[in-house]
Amino acid sequence: MSNERDTDRSERALEQLFARAEPRPLPPKSDTEEIRRAVYAEWDAAAGRRQWRRRGGFVAAASIVLAAAVWLGNGLLPSVPPVAVAQVERVQGVIDTEGGVRLAVNGELVAGDRLSTRTGQVALRLASGGSVRLAPRSEIVLTSAATAELVSGRLYFDSENRGDGAEFTVRTPLGTIRDVGTQFMVNLDGARAALDVGVRDGRVALTTRNGSGTAAAGERLLAAQDGNSIRREAMPKVGADWDWALELAPPFDIDGRTVNEFLTWFARQTGRSVVFGSDTAERLARDTRLSGSIDLAPLQKLSAVMALTDLTYVLEAERVVISAR
Repeated sequence: MSNERDTDRSERALEQLFARAEPRPLPPKSDTEEIRRAVYAEWDAAAGRRQWRRRGGFVAAASIVLAAAVWLGNGLLPSVPPVAVAQVERVQGVIDTEGGVRLAVNGELVAGDRLSTRTGQVALRLASGGSVRLAPRSEIVLTSAATAELVSGRLYFDSENRGDGAEFTVRTPLGTIRDVGTQFMVNLDGARAALDVGVRDGRVALTTRNGSGTAAAGERLLAAQDGNSIRREAMPKVGADWDWALELAPPFDIDGRTVNEFLTWFARQTGRSVVFGSDTAERLARDTRLSGSIDLAPLQKLSAVMALTDLTYVLEAERVVISAR
């Protein structure tokens, strides 16, 4: 009986405290998510310490929330900077952000950031590893370092052989794409309500409302809004579907690197295999070291690098043939 009276008194005191409390200024929008997480974390911790079998359990839980609210209202909560999930690697044109912040190379993005490329395009370096590139007229929300929501347009992802079992997931209104150590392209066509997922390397898995499918290198998956079927087709690893992403390839510093190392980077970025026309050409590529700095898109960079050596090249469909002069 005594416990019930104590509980009633506690609840009345709590009601009076709420009645006397004056409105507090809202915390900055940037801190809202961190505040919410902090309160939920404390709630979960308290729930784990005791079983809520009495009304006193509610009072204890309410006290936690009240304490957090008072703490926040008085500005006692230290500002916890949001964790960066990506860094801007390349940017062309003006990219719109939800907060109106203009993107610049090496700028950081946090979970929840929304980007709209309009006529520009951008390449991002993920904190979890790998590269994401957005084509013009695309919109994306970075939900974490390993997940993104493609609202519209075209996205390219390169896992860059992370080798740690990490995966990258792209969610769209028509389905969810999960990579398995790969390079892939996602094109969400809102006008036609169609989803196109092309694979250049590795494998991807696509899950829609009513089905799922996988594709390997040189294949694409096509899904419509109804989600009733996923069609798999052959897809070239080189061509117009991929060309836009070449302009956003990550930098490769040639200074002190061999031609062979450069060609490995070139092959990765363009989807082409490297073929040597002779043993001499292969030896030259292995032994020749480059110097200087050239920051160009892969195809232009290939031409510039070859001009510095005793090697020549020919592009043939999905391969590049390297020969000695």
